[in-house]
Amino acid sequence: MREQEKYKHMMKKVIDQTENHKIQSSEELIKLLINELTNGTDIKGNIQTLAK
Repeated sequence: MREQEKYKHMMKKVIDQTENHKIQSSEELIKLLINELTNGTDIKGNIQTLAK
């Protein structure tokens, strides 16, 4: 159950960032999700990395 809550929280962040135009392409979204799933890092930090 805890794992499911983690994924729900991660997806909510991704949706929020997409709606706020921080993620602008499907490639950015896929890279972010892969990185999040493999490293378990914070999404906000990943978005800043992708923007560079």
